[in-house]
Amino acid sequence: MNHIYRVVWNSAVGAWQAVAECARGRGKSKSAKPLLVVATLALAGAGQSWAAGTLPTGGSIVAGNGSISQSGSAMTINQASNRLAIDWQGFSVGKGNTVNFVQPGASAVALNRVLGSDVSVIQGAITANGQIFLINPNGVLFSPTSQVNVGSLVASTLNMRTADFMAGRYTFEGAGSNAVVNQGNITAVGEGGKGGSIALIAARVSNEGSLNANAGNVLLAAGGGVTLDLGGPVKLQVSQGALDAQVDNGGAIKADGGLVYLTARAVNELTRATVNNTGTIRAQTLASGETGEIRLIADMQHGVLNAGGSLDASAPKGVTGA
Repeated sequence: MNHIYRVVWNSAVGAWQAVAECARGRGKSKSAKPLLVVATLALAGAGQSWAAGTLPTGGSIVAGNGSISQSGSAMTINQASNRLAIDWQGFSVGKGNTVNFVQPGASAVALNRVLGSDVSVIQGAITANGQIFLINPNGVLFSPTSQVNVGSLVASTLNMRTADFMAGRYTFEGAGSNAVVNQGNITAVGEGGKGGSIALIAARVSNEGSLNANAGNVLLAAGGGVTLDLGGPVKLQVSQGALDAQVDNGGAIKADGGLVYLTARAVNELTRATVNNTGTIRAQTLASGETGEIRLIADMQHGVLNAGGSLDASAPKGVTGA
């Protein structure tokens, strides 16, 4: 793998950027513009070779039963138990590469936790017939070339204990400030072609691409403590705030007949939580009666909500939308 470029969080633009390996991760604000120019060129050109040939590395099954195999540019995880937990040294997918999860069914869940120091950069494809969790405290970036087609996807920089995961307690905790960013195309399709979920959870969450979950859930949450309950009436609850928590949607989110929920929570009165929408959010009520709902909630006491863009929770004639 070519290590000429690495990925760092650029706070000036609120996004992950590919930079020269010798570049500093933080610097004075006056260097932000040159850094952005170099980073943009790297992602558009040489950044493609940076991730060429990349597949997840150092996989170790720590709970449940399954196997990991690789053939050329494809990696396959065969999951034998309903829950499977894997620790990885790195989890990135280069352009043209594929990671395929073969699971017992739509309710099966695979936890992928990164122990190494690299950001997860997804430029290729991830497929699964069940639910996939990707946890990386360094950050997660789905690039514009990424294609994710799964039953459900949870991507987070907050940690989850293996014992909690195996018991079905989806509690995420962490004090880091890294981000989950989507610039690609993520589609969640549950059993019967509907009801899948997409949850992006971090101190900072940004969607610049496309998130699709027909009759399911699209949940974007910024905080330091989050509980997820995809099968219950309260899909997501933020129990602890994060420093300068922020959720941005400048892309397209679609969950007709389901729920779109963007929320952020501040640490205390000295910090701020922000929810911005400049893109398109659609959760129309279906003719079959499944209600579409959109919720944009910043911190009630220390939050800022900028509800621009397009919000569509309309319903067919004679049916009530939300």
